[in-house]
Formats: sequence, structure tokens, C-alpha cells
Amino acid sequence: MKFAAIDIGSNAVRLIFINVYETPAGPQFVKDAMYRVALRLGEEAFLKGKISAKKEEELLSTMKAFKHLIDVHKPVQIMACATSAMRDAKNAKEIVTKVFKKTGIDIKIISGQKEAELILSNHVETFQLDVAKNYLYIDVGGGSTELILLSKGKLVDKWSFNIGTLRMTLGKVKEKHWKELDVWVDHFKGKYTPLLGIGSGGNINTIQKHFVKRKEQEVYYSDLQKTFDALNGLTLDERILKYGFRPDRADVIVPAAQIFMHIMKRLNIETLFVPKVGLGDGMIHEMYDKMTKGKKVKKK
Repeated sequence: MKFAAIDIGSNAVRLIFINVYETPAGPQFVKDAMYRVALRLGEEAFLKGKISAKKEEELLSTMKAFKHLIDVHKPVQIMACATSAMRDAKNAKEIVTKVFKKTGIDIKIISGQKEAELILSNHVETFQLDVAKNYLYIDVGGGSTELILLSKGKLVDKWSFNIGTLRMTLGKVKEKHWKELDVWVDHFKGKYTPLLGIGSGGNINTIQKHFVKRKEQEVYYSDLQKTFDALNGLTLDERILKYGFRPDRADVIVPAAQIFMHIMKRLNIETLFVPKVGLGDGMIHEMYDKMTKGKKVKKK
């Protein structure tokens, strides 16, 4: 069966299709297709507190295009979630209503806690990892960073912080935001050792692709430092030409490296496992879990 998820982020809007195959070993999630549009809703939401009519029209056009793709793929269920930028936009609810009227796509503006919960639905701690160990899941987005602490396969705590790559680029991350993150992180310092990291988001995937020469799905702290040193002195055009980055990736990848390094250094995390899953994948896991749970209940 096929599921679809729409992730309306601060930097880009993504539509992902995933096929779920039920096997004796359990459900297997296989990506079928992914579409990405760099709308940068956060540029207006973080600076002006609302989405302009022009940007609203671009979002509506994107949703109409996504609706056509959904009609072609025919998923059994779809979910659409908007995160940090839409949480900050005063006119977000009006836009959501317009999108629903024009496309039938029902967008849910989710809290940072719900975002972390959906990310956790990926069950990444079971991906080639030792569930008996301690992990900090770090999801760095354009508008926020979600941190999820797992110990021996169980959730310890999760939180969302208004520290994102686009917010940093726009100068909208304040000292109080860093203090909030540090207080949360310091509460767990030394209590869960050794602590390993799980990293997600488009930037960490890009860093692994361009700056990590190993085959393993791992990024070391030294890799992030190497990334920062290589890119920080370059202009945006130089980053695009030298590494082939998209323009909307070229300016946020350095702040992403800084966020990951800040958290890893504070908790003495040396290694990040990068499973290449994100919010969209988590949305599909949640849809599948709810659907199969319903089937089990009916069988009784």
C-alpha cells in the first residue's frame, strides 16, 4: 500500500510517497518518489509575522500541483503538516482554509512537540542501532530544532526549540533561544553516557554526501568542523559553483553545521548516525501504525 505525506517547512515544501510492504519480518517502508519546492515561507513568517499574498499564491499553486501528483499515485492515505513558519504566521489559518477549499488538502499546523513526536514515529533507534544504548535524535530544520532523548529503547524526553537554519540566516535566533536549548541539554549532561547522536534534515544529508568519504551512515564531529571550515569563507555563489548546492541550501548549510556542533560539543557526542528519514517519513509511519492498529482491533 502507498502513503503520501506533505511537509510544509520553513525552507521548503516536500511531497513524499512511500510504499509499505508487509513481510514476515515486519513492514518495509520503501520510498517511491519525492518532490521538493523551495518556497521559503520562513523568510516572511520570521521577518514580518505573516505570509504575503504573493507567497500565499505560490503555496496554493504548489498544493494544486501536489494534488495532481496525489491523484496519479493514488495513495491509500495522505497527511499534510505545516511546521515552524506557519506556526509563526498570523494568517496561517486563513491560508490553510483557502488551500482546503481549492485542493481538498487538509493542512494541520502542528506544534513543535507534535513535530518531535512524528519524527520519533520513524523508530530510527531500530535502524542498525543497538537499542540498549543512549541516543539523542537531532532534527535541524529551517525554523526549529527538535531534540529527542532515547535510552535503552525508551523515550526520556523531547522538545522543540526556535533555533533553525533559516532563522539564523535571517538573524532571528536570539540569545534566549540558545539559553533555552542549553538548559534542556545541560539537564541530561553526564546522565546518559556514552551518548550517540542521530541526525536528520536535508542539511546533514548534504554534509554527509559532500564531506564524508566513508560508506557508513555516520557523520563525525570532525566532519562537521571540516564542513564549516570549507564553507564559511566562501560566498553563496562560490558554494553553489564549487559543490553544486541549490541556492536555498547554500546559505543554510553553515548554520546547520553550527547547530549540530553546538549540541554535540555540549553533550560530548562524537558520532551522528544519519538514517536519511525526516518528518514526512514519520507522518507515513504514524498513518500506517494507526491503520494497522485499526485492523487488529477489527479482527478481535
